[in-house]
Amino acid sequence: MGRVYLKLTDGKWDEVEKSDFWIDEALLTKLNNLQKIQKKGWDGVIIVDGKERSGKSVLGMVMGWYLSNGKMTINNFARGLEDCANKIATLPDKSVLIVDEGSLAFSSKDSMSSVQKRLMKLLDVVGQKNMIFIVCLPCFFDLNKTIAVRRSLWLCHVYPDDDYDRGQYAFWGEHGKKVLYGEGKKNFDSYLGAEPEFVGQYLDFEPTFYKEYLEIVKKESLQEVMQDALDTNKTVNKAVIETEALVYGYLIEHNIMTVNEICKIKDQAQQTISTRYALYKNLKAI
Repeated sequence: MGRVYLKLTDGKWDEVEKSDFWIDEALLTKLNNLQKIQKKGWDGVIIVDGKERSGKSVLGMVMGWYLSNGKMTINNFARGLEDCANKIATLPDKSVLIVDEGSLAFSSKDSMSSVQKRLMKLLDVVGQKNMIFIVCLPCFFDLNKTIAVRRSLWLCHVYPDDDYDRGQYAFWGEHGKKVLYGEGKKNFDSYLGAEPEFVGQYLDFEPTFYKEYLEIVKKESLQEVMQDALDTNKTVNKAVIETEALVYGYLIEHNIMTVNEICKIKDQAQQTISTRYALYKNLKAI
C-alpha cells in the first residue's frame, strides 16, 4: 500500500513528495470521506484497538492530527466518562476527541448500568456537535453491540509484526466489523472471523505535546485503571458469586466442561472455580 506524504500549508494539508508525516493511501481515503460526511452534519466514531503498549494511541493520534489539520492539543484527549463529558461540553463543534484507554468507559459489563446509559447520551451529544470520536481500547469485543456495530464507523486493529515491531494495523469498515463482532464473540475474541478490508502501516508519530500527553493522559489513565480495579473488586456481591456458582456447577456436573476448561475461558484461578462448584452443591442442597 502506498504512503501519502503530507505537509500543512496555511492550515490545510498538501500532498508532497517527502515529509515527516504520512498516512497510508487507503486510510487517508477513509479519513477524507469522514470529513465529507462531517461537513454534511454527521459525527464519526472510530475504534482503535490492540494489546497494551501495541501502539493504538499512536495510530489514534495520527488520525486525529490529520482530521484536526494539526490543531489537536492535550485538550483533545479524554480518559474516562466524566472527562469525556467535560471535553464534549467545552470543545468546539466538529472537534476531534480521543478517548485513550477507552475500556474505562466502554466495557460491555456496564451495558445495562447507569454508566452505559450516560455514555449513550454523551454519544448523542457528540452527534449534535458533529464531533469525531476516536476510541482507543485493548479489545474491540469488550464493547457492547450498540457501540461496536451500530454507532461506530470502522475499526483499526493494531498488532506487532513477527519481530514484535509496532506499526501494523488491519481495517474493517461498517459491514466487516459487524461480521467480525458476531464471529469473534462466538470464538473467544478471535479476529479471524472476517477478512479485513485492507492492512497497512502507520507512522510512529509524536505530536508537539507528546511529552505532556505521557505525563498527564497516560499517567492519569493508569491511576484510573487501578482505582477501577479496586472499586470493581469491592462491588463483587453475593448475587454475582452465586450466579457464577450455578453456571459453573451445571457445566461441570453435566460434563459439558471441566474445571480447567472453565479456568482458561474465564481467566480465573482453579481454586476460584472449585470454590464456586462447592457453593453450587450447597445451593442445590438448600
